[in-house]
Amino acid sequence: MNITCDHCKGTFMASGEQTSFILDSQKKGMRFIMLECPSCYSGFSLNPQTMGQSLPQKTTDEDHLRCPVSSCYGLISYVEDEKPFWGCGECGTVWFTQTDLFEAIEHSIEKYPYRAKVYTKKGNIFFPVPLENEPNNYEETVAKE
Repeated sequence: MNITCDHCKGTFMASGEQTSFILDSQKKGMRFIMLECPSCYSGFSLNPQTMGQSLPQKTTDEDHLRCPVSSCYGLISYVEDEKPFWGCGECGTVWFTQTDLFEAIEHSIEKYPYRAKVYTKKGNIFFPVPLENEPNNYEETVAKE
């Protein structure tokens, strides 16, 4: 399965792990996943249904929030599609409204209080903390949920 990196424009053969991830995502009907280019090591989005780029076309304050789904530490991006959404390219979860996304974050923090350290809340809006300010073991801790 050949894939073209959106950053370096290089074409590469998907690894076995990436191919499995793409095929599983297609079976689940996911429209947004993140892959890493083996040449430039940049992450880029892909729509597994069309195998085309599914790049966010609009940056929002919610971009780069950590995913609130249990055991997932992916980053959320806004995707302008037929019906725009915020999506996690790791687990494939999507939120069609900001309210739904923020409610999911609230529930995640209630269940796992340590997750609050990766968000900043101003009024009713969540913002991501800079990645360098996240707890050192955040991803490992979330993976154990």
